[in-house]
Amino acid sequence: MNEQRKTSLNRLLSQLDPGQLVDSAWLQDQGVSRPSIHAYVRNGWLERVAPRVYRRSTGSDSSTQRWDAAILSAQELRPSTFYVGGPTALDLLGRSHYLRLGGHPAIYLYDPDRTAPAWLMKLPLDAALTLRTRSLFADTLLGLEWRRFELGTGRLGAAVAEPTKTNPWDHFLRVAGEERAAIEMLDEVPANVGFDHADDIFQGLSNLRPRIVTRLLETCRSVRAKRLFLFYADRHTHAWVKHVDRTQVDLGKGKRQLAPGGRLDARYQITIPVSLSARVDQASDDG
Repeated sequence: MNEQRKTSLNRLLSQLDPGQLVDSAWLQDQGVSRPSIHAYVRNGWLERVAPRVYRRSTGSDSSTQRWDAAILSAQELRPSTFYVGGPTALDLLGRSHYLRLGGHPAIYLYDPDRTAPAWLMKLPLDAALTLRTRSLFADTLLGLEWRRFELGTGRLGAAVAEPTKTNPWDHFLRVAGEERAAIEMLDEVPANVGFDHADDIFQGLSNLRPRIVTRLLETCRSVRAKRLFLFYADRHTHAWVKHVDRTQVDLGKGKRQLAPGGRLDARYQITIPVSLSARVDQASDDG
C-alpha cells in the first residue's frame, strides 16, 4: 500500500468506531473509491453487512448488528429527523419494559419526514424494527430530545441541546421525550399495546411537563390517542394533569369503539375494557 492510500485508510479508521455503519455514498464522499472499498473489505478493515453498507471491523464473527448501534450510525451519518419513539422510548427512559413474544424487543422508529436511510430496515439486526411514517403530530419535531447514549450498557443519559462529540466514545440518540412517547404509545392501543400495559405505564408518568403535553395534544392528529391520553391522565391524577390547558384540544365528535364489548366512558366517548372501567369506578368511589 502506497503512502497516500495508507494515509487515506488511517483517516477513515480514525473517523469510525468499531462496529459503526456507513454506506458506500458516505465512503465516496470521504474520497474512498469503489475499488478501495472492495480492497478494505478484502483486507478486513471494513465488513460488508448489507448491499452498499459497511462497518468498521469488530473482530466478531457475528453477522447480526445491534439495533441501537445501527440507529446511532444512521443518525450520525448525515442530517436526519427520524427518531426512537413510542413504547421503545418509554422503555429507554425507564418507564416501560415492552417486549414482543419470545423476548425479542420491538423497536419503534418514527420517520414522518422520511429521512431514515432505506438500508436501515434491511439490516440483519438483533431486534425487529417497526417503522411509523404517518405524521401523528403537525409539528414533527415537538417533544423530541437528543440524549447521551452509553453503547456499552444500552442506556440513555442526560438530554443535551446539540449532539456534539468531544471524543470517539460520545454517542447521542434522538428520542421522543416522555410526553410525546406516551401519546405515540397510546396510538398503538389496542392493536400493539394492551390497555393494562398502557395503564401501568401511565402510573409512572408523574413528571410530565404540562406545557409540552398541552402543545402536543393541540398538534396531535389522532382523536383516539388524545382521548385515551386524557382518560388515563384523569385516572391517575398526577400533579401535572391539572396544569394541562384543554381548551384548545380538539377531541372530535362521536364515539370511538376501542374495546369491543367494553364499557363506554361517558366523558371521552370511548369504549374501554370492562375490567379497566371497574377499576376506574372503584378509584372514583375511593376518592
